[in-house]
This record gives sequence, structure tokens and C-alpha cells, in this order.
Amino acid sequence: MTVQGKLLAVSAASAALCGFLSADASAQSAESFYKGKTVTYIVATDPGGGYDTYGRLVSQFMQKHMPGTTYVVKNIQGAGHIIGTNALYASRADGLTIGTFNTGLIYAQLVKREGVRFDLGKMSWVGKASSDPKVFVVGTNSDVKTFQDLRNLTETKNMAEGGVGSGSYAESSMLIDTLKLPLKIIVGYVGDGDKMAIRRGEVLAAMGARSTFEPYVQNGYLRMLFQVGGRETDLPQLDALVDDPEVKSLTALMRAQSEVARFTAGPPNIPADRLAYLIKTFRAAMEDSELAERAAKMGRPLEPAYGETVHNYVKAALDQPPSMVERLTRAMNVKPPEMTAKAAAITVQDDGRVILFESNGEKVTSKVSSSRSKILVSGKDASGKNLASGMTCDIVYIPGDANEPKTVDCK
Repeated sequence: MTVQGKLLAVSAASAALCGFLSADASAQSAESFYKGKTVTYIVATDPGGGYDTYGRLVSQFMQKHMPGTTYVVKNIQGAGHIIGTNALYASRADGLTIGTFNTGLIYAQLVKREGVRFDLGKMSWVGKASSDPKVFVVGTNSDVKTFQDLRNLTETKNMAEGGVGSGSYAESSMLIDTLKLPLKIIVGYVGDGDKMAIRRGEVLAAMGARSTFEPYVQNGYLRMLFQVGGRETDLPQLDALVDDPEVKSLTALMRAQSEVARFTAGPPNIPADRLAYLIKTFRAAMEDSELAERAAKMGRPLEPAYGETVHNYVKAALDQPPSMVERLTRAMNVKPPEMTAKAAAITVQDDGRVILFESNGEKVTSKVSSSRSKILVSGKDASGKNLASGMTCDIVYIPGDANEPKTVDCK
């Protein structure tokens, strides 16, 4: 080898060694940064439920695999996950604040929903714990056993949904319209309300995350007709059942959104070494056999992906043609109907912050907002502290969003 060749070889080896040492030093720097620190993990909804369950599970095992670091879960609920996501997006990009929120916010960003102050395409993506394929379900006591049975119905049946304007409502509305299904959406079924309504025979069907319906399917109460997204092979995919370009376009959007379920992200511009360390820790948590056992016991599926892979899923979901954005905007901008419940005797809890009442035979737990709920007692302006159990009230609320009534007028 010539002297010049030897010098080039030494130079290349030195460069490689420097690169290796630099990457190693960067990893050590990030690890040392986190020691003794507290990481805030924001869950953009109330305690309990799927997002909170996954968020607490992920944060617990990330703490386990990040020695010397403490994770604290902070629930910031409101406006369909928008408030918590805004808070996460606006937090300092130091790698000490990460969190999770509803994938339906992809739709909220596409239609430029009021109050959205984030850009999901710019966030620092750590990983996702699972996919969230959508399934269409009916009761096992129904004569509808297949997708073709559904299309052949000769009279219009009711379908349960949570609230008008949600991502789920938009999906159901667009599917009914595109497939010309004989279904009418009835809103106001939150939590497990849709499953109970199907069992009672109030509605024929519902659609949502497979993981939330599966226990009821296994117990023999519900039947799944088709699926959108996911890798399970026990159900037909909707786009394989219908040879219609519009349906295929819609299911492609729903599939892209469902791929990034139960994710963990941070604000934009987290330093590269810290983000890499967060991704490494998230991967270690997802590969922990103890986490897998815990998730299995809770009936929570795992299908993880990491970093840039998840970022690419999000960018694909946000990359929609104007025609699809227009359809989505129409479906999500439906004005929610208001209802008035004449409560014979409310029950008041937590110093007037929570009231319980009955509406259309359903028991409703309502969280009164001091800033957004108008409260009257005997015709005079009042606050939650002036409410008392046993009062007779007229309560104006939006079905599916009864946890924050517009007006509480009591005597």
C-alpha cells in the first residue's frame, strides 16, 4: 500500500472511530441528562379508559428502563383531547414532557378545527404501542349476520355514536353516506353506552376500536361484521367487500389513522440525542415481557413501532387530497343538537363540580365547568357551590358531551 493509501486508510478509520465515539458520547450524555429528572407524561383525557391505561402502562415501564428518572402521569382533559395536546405541543422541547392523545386529532387538524394549536407532522415521535383497527358490530340477537345482510335491510335502523363532530362520528357518517346504508346515527352513547344500547335493542349497530368491542364479542353479546385496518385475518376488510373507489379512498384514510394508535410523542424539536434515548427506552419497555403479560391480562393488544416509522404513518394520514378533506369537513362540522333534561332531583358532589341527573331514562354524570357552564339558581346567576342535592333543574347539554353542560337552571 502506498503512503497516501495508508494515510487515507488511517483517516477513514479515525473518522469511523470518532463517529462511533461521538454517538456513544451522545447516548451517554442523554442518559446522564435524564438521571435525577422527572418526566411528565400527559394523557389528554380523564383517568380511566384506553388512552389512560396505555399511557400509564407505557410510562411505568419507560421509567423502569430509564434508571434514576421519575415519570409522572398528568391528565389534561377537555375538548376531545385538544386541550391536552395543545399543552403537550407548547411544552418545553427539553425531552422532559411527552404524552398520548386521540388519533382522531389527525382529522381535527385536517379540517382546521377551532382550538387546534398543534401540527402533528412536526411533533417528536417516540413510538406507538398498538394499532387500533375499526370494526363494525351488531348484536348477536340481530338477524344481521353479514355485511350483505346489512346492505339488504328494508327499513332504517339506528346506529350508536358518542358526540357529533368527533372523528368516530365523521367516519360513521361518511361510511353510511358512501355505502348508502339504511342507518340513522343516534348520538349520546359515551363509554360503554353503545354496547349496552345494542344489548337493550335500542340500536342495531356501532363502530369503533376493535379492542373496546372484543370483550363483548367474546362474551357472546356482539358480532363483528367487517374491519378497517389491522392485521387480523378473522374478519373481512371493508375495502375487499366493496368495489367502489370512494369507499377505498375513505378506508385508506381510516387505515392510515388506525395504524398510529396508542402512541407516545413530544413537542417539536426535542434534541436528537434525547429523542433517540426516549425511543430506545420506549422500545425496551415494549419488549419487556412483564409489560406484555400485564397488557394481555387487561385485554390490551400490543403492536409497537418506533420513531420515524410512526412519524411516517402520521404524515401519510395527514396527506389527503382536497376532495377527502372537504368530505371530512362536512362530516365533522355538523352542528350538535342540544337537549334539555328536566331533572326531578339532582345529586351534587365535589362542592358543586359534579352533578348526577337522569335524562331519557339514562343516568348522566356531569362535570360542571365554572367558565363554560351557565348556572342559575331561582333565576339568579350562581356557581357550582350554590347547587344542592334534591334541587329540580333544567339542564341543557349536547348528547355525547354531557360531562360539560351548557346551562344548569335549578330551583
